[in-house]
Amino acid sequence: MTKSLNVSTLFSIILITLFCTCSFINFYQIDSQSLNQNVTHNANDSRFNFTAAGSEKISINGEPIHLGDNAYASLLINNKGNHTDSVRLVIEGTNNSIWYGKYVEIESGSSREINTIFLPSKIGNNEFNWSVESPNGGIDVELNGTFSVEVRSIQSLHIDFNSYSWTPSEGLEVISSVYLSDGVSREIIIILSDHSDGKKVFLQSLKLTLDHGMRTIIFNLGHPNVESLFIEAIPLSWFLNSSDSRNTSTSTVTPPLILLDVEFDNIYPMSPIKNENITFVYTVTNNGNSKSSPGLIRLIMPDQTIIQEGNLPSLSPDATYSDTIIIYEWPYAQPTNVSIYIFSDDYYSSNWILIDSSNPTESSQLPFDIYAVSYGSVAGLTIVLLSKVVISAISNRTPSTKKPSKLRKPRVSRVDIINKEKQEKREVSCPLCEQRLNVPSLHKGLVKCPSCESNFEVLPEIEVEDKSINISKVDVNSTDDTDQSSILSSSSKGDMLNCPSCEQKLRVLESKRPVRARCPACRCEFMALSEEK
Repeated sequence: MTKSLNVSTLFSIILITLFCTCSFINFYQIDSQSLNQNVTHNANDSRFNFTAAGSEKISINGEPIHLGDNAYASLLINNKGNHTDSVRLVIEGTNNSIWYGKYVEIESGSSREINTIFLPSKIGNNEFNWSVESPNGGIDVELNGTFSVEVRSIQSLHIDFNSYSWTPSEGLEVISSVYLSDGVSREIIIILSDHSDGKKVFLQSLKLTLDHGMRTIIFNLGHPNVESLFIEAIPLSWFLNSSDSRNTSTSTVTPPLILLDVEFDNIYPMSPIKNENITFVYTVTNNGNSKSSPGLIRLIMPDQTIIQEGNLPSLSPDATYSDTIIIYEWPYAQPTNVSIYIFSDDYYSSNWILIDSSNPTESSQLPFDIYAVSYGSVAGLTIVLLSKVVISAISNRTPSTKKPSKLRKPRVSRVDIINKEKQEKREVSCPLCEQRLNVPSLHKGLVKCPSCESNFEVLPEIEVEDKSINISKVDVNSTDDTDQSSILSSSSKGDMLNCPSCEQKLRVLESKRPVRARCPACRCEFMALSEEK
């Protein structure tokens, strides 16, 4: 019985083993069939059924496309199955380049967009293949195809400095222009740097989107310590045509210089008295390189008293401004320094001048009557002039004939003068100045020289021609003791001799001596004699 039990147990074990083996083989076949369906994307699987939602053509965004730009392809997919699943878009280029999009999960009965980014490789027409993939299959056989993209050349970029303005009030303003060639809009960043020492030091940046064409960019930099600026335009996520682009530029700048000079042109009166009006004329000149801002102008005294204040307009470089300041009732009676100041937030300048004031009350308080002094001065001057005229007339008069004298011959009557004028004339020389005079031929006596105003005696022409007469004997015979005691004489060698009264040097020709002479200085009459005689 025990043996029969062992046989039945062994038989049962064999049967169980055979059953398990058959069950495992059946399960393996089912799973293998299901896996085969996922790999081959069986479209007949009712659980997954992905079709195009709307148009079955792929959409290309971002055209026109330039070389170096990424293209964007998209397609709308609908899930008609009973379960949620994921799909993606695949782009394949002609040069074996493949771009896979991200898996997009689509719920049952919903539609979603799938997309991918691809990069064309040449300018002109580029051909591509596309398809839709899912890890679990269920893809419509219509979700694939081809498309082409027209690719343009790379865009170029230009940037330049146009101008700049640097004023003390508004600071440094830089105007630049940037140009983008024909095509799509581009994002760039513009960086402005200090390039004074050859090294770029960041100052300011600006991020913007450029459309095709020219655009003006303005930077307000305040008051930087710079002499040279460097500007650069950098593309963001795109490439530029390096051979046809100029995305950097350099420019020098000059800091503003405001140099205002103020000068006094005229002051009237220069020496005012107290309480008198005074006028100041001044001129302001801008010798700098920048336009000045409006300011103030003041006249200030040494004690910092502001006696006048006015407005000063803005001045361009090399411009001038002139104006007049009138001070009514000048309050100072002594010399005073007046200072003129011009100033604003940008500049400061000054100048000064000395005003020589005087006190009218002190100057008028004199110890005598000014009118009496004036009248007395005029009267005294008149008397002096008349006296001089009378003295001159008396001293220069013709010698009188009422009292006969050895020095003065009697005056000839008017009849004789008329008769003598009818006579022939002869020429004589003044013994003092050798002035040549015309006198009547028979005239004898004193003659006054009109040149030196000296009187000298002229002998008749008959006596002059008689050269054999001994002059010394004539003088001796013609003079007596009384005459010699009443007339002075002077003698010398040569033509020069001294006046016996005032020692004045006189010139009397020795060949003419003896002769009466008259000193022009003291009016003394004397006999000019030769020393040897």
